[in-house]
This record gives sequence, structure tokens and C-alpha cells, in this order.
Amino acid sequence: MTKNGPLSIQRIGPEGLPGNTEAMEELLKDHYYRVDPAEYFERRLWGIVALADMKAGAVNWDSADGDSLFAQFRGVLKNKRFAPDVPPGETLSSRTMASIESYTLMQHVIETALRLFVASGERVTGSSLMMKLVNMRDATEFRVALKPLLGAAARHTVQTLMFPPELRKDESTEAKQEMKQHLAFLTAWLSFFARFYSDDEFNGAQGNNQLKHGATASPRDDLGIVLHTADERPQSLSEKEWKSAAAVVNAESVSYVVQERGAKGTVPGLNLRTDNSDPATNLAIAQVGITIVRSLWQMSQVVAFPNTERNYEYDYSPMPDELFEASTKPPRAVLHPLLKPTPRQPQANQRRKRRS
Repeated sequence: MTKNGPLSIQRIGPEGLPGNTEAMEELLKDHYYRVDPAEYFERRLWGIVALADMKAGAVNWDSADGDSLFAQFRGVLKNKRFAPDVPPGETLSSRTMASIESYTLMQHVIETALRLFVASGERVTGSSLMMKLVNMRDATEFRVALKPLLGAAARHTVQTLMFPPELRKDESTEAKQEMKQHLAFLTAWLSFFARFYSDDEFNGAQGNNQLKHGATASPRDDLGIVLHTADERPQSLSEKEWKSAAAVVNAESVSYVVQERGAKGTVPGLNLRTDNSDPATNLAIAQVGITIVRSLWQMSQVVAFPNTERNYEYDYSPMPDELFEASTKPPRAVLHPLLKPTPRQPQANQRRKRRS
């Protein structure tokens, strides 16, 4: 394969290896702290707001502008036909597109904040979080690490992980009060994120997985249809509540299919789940999460670069209750059972059936 050819990978020889662990860490730190991850999320957030508010014909595609992304995009496609003056497809409006994009952004921010928080439990002075983040692959282990955020000791857990010994703090009365408010803010939101993400709690992460992989997910604003597809009557809502389930969701929604794990020895069942996906609420949660991602990233710099002066931004508003009171559309979900978990057939029986 030629250099710079399609799919080419240029490998650096053994002589390019860092001489020791400290040299490797310097390379990792240079990479990890080059770009603020919060800025990446902020740019996505504002792009979604622009998408939702975009009016028909508001974009002027100029194919003659060689520096424009549009012109480069057309140049790569050569003779492939497409119509820039016609919206791509008819199943999504700008608003429902913003709904699904805001949902995935919110999920991405929440997971990033939680992963940074868990990784912070193993910080090493002079090192970045890169090694821990790269090796955080076991989903079960990750969720187990979040459980302290769901208990009575959440505040202590957050304080221990967020404010390492390397941090030199202003000891004035005003600064201590700010830190106390900031700690309450971090605890409330990280606990909410853990509950939102946890399999045992809201389990909202399932929606992100479905949307991310293009499977069984549907952003929509016609809530009356998605709630009437299964033959089995719901157990969690009364008949009257079920008929008005759209009012429970009360916003643009995202529908997807999730497994329902039964007892040991059973085949998982299926549920149709519809989540509230109001873009304004999703983006507001994402914006709060972005500030926490930045806090965690900045605090990891304190440990990675000891004895170096760093800026750290205090934030303590809004609290979850304040945000949800203002939105009137907090995260909500309606589960509609499609298939109950069933006993798993013994392996011996399955072998007999195949032989017959």
C-alpha cells in the first residue's frame, strides 16, 4: 500500500517508542489536554440549536466558493446527483431532527462525565486519565463504580474524587462558601446522571445505544401512535393513565425497543419504550453536563501538572429541581411490554431437537 493511499497506516519503528513511562505520560498529557472536551460538546449543542431554528431556504449553498465545505463535498462526490435545495428525506422535520440529536448529545455528555468521574478515582500525580479511560471497557464494572453516587454517601464520594490533595484552595470564607455550593451542585447532578444511566434506575442509556446504531429508534411528535402496538395490556398504568400516556411524555419523543432481563435462566423479553425528548430540556441537561465535564477535565490537570497554577471554574446553578421546574418536561418514559421473559430451554433438549 502506498503512502497516503486509501486506508494507509504509517507505523513508526521501535526507535520511536518513548524511552520510559514518564516520556509516554508526557505524550499522553500533550494529547489529552490539547483540546477542552467541553468545547467539543458546546459546539455540537449550538449546532443543534441552529438546526432546530433553521428556516427553509436559510442556507445559501455556493458551489463556486472553493473554500466552502459544500464545494469540497460536491467535488468529492463528482457526478453523484443530489438536490441541495430539497430537504434530505421527508420523515424528519428540523424540530424532530433536533430532538434526536439533542437526546444523543445529552447521553454522550452524561456518559463522558460519569466516565471521567470514575476514572478520577484512580488518578496518579503527574499522569493524565488516558490509561484509565482507554481500559474502561467492562460495562458492568463501570456501572458498579457508579453505585456510590446513588447512596447516602454521594456527597462524600464526590468531594473525595473532585478535590484531590494536590489542589491548593483559597481558604477565604467566600471561597469556602463557593466551594460548598459547587460541591452541592456536582453531587446533585452526578447523582442524577448515575440514576439516569443506571440499569437499575431510569436506564436512559438504552435509548442512546439504539439511536447510535440506527436500530429500532424513532424520533416523533405524534405520541398517540407509538403507545398502541402491543397486545398485552400494561401493568404499570391504569386504563385511564394509559390512554393519556402521551400527556405523561408530553414532548417530542424517542421510541425504541429494549430487552427486559428476567430471572436467571430466562430469555430476555422486549419492551417498547418511549422517552420524552424535548430538545430544550435535553440541551439544558447537556449544558449542565458540559460544565461538569470541564470541571473534571480541569481537576485532572491539577493532578497531571502538580505545582502549576490552573484556572478552575466554580458553578452551582441550576440544580436539577430548578431546571426541571423551569422546563415542565423532565425526563420521563412509558414502557409498553411486547414480550415477557421466558424460561431458557436446557442445552440437552436443544441438542436433541437438532439431531431429530
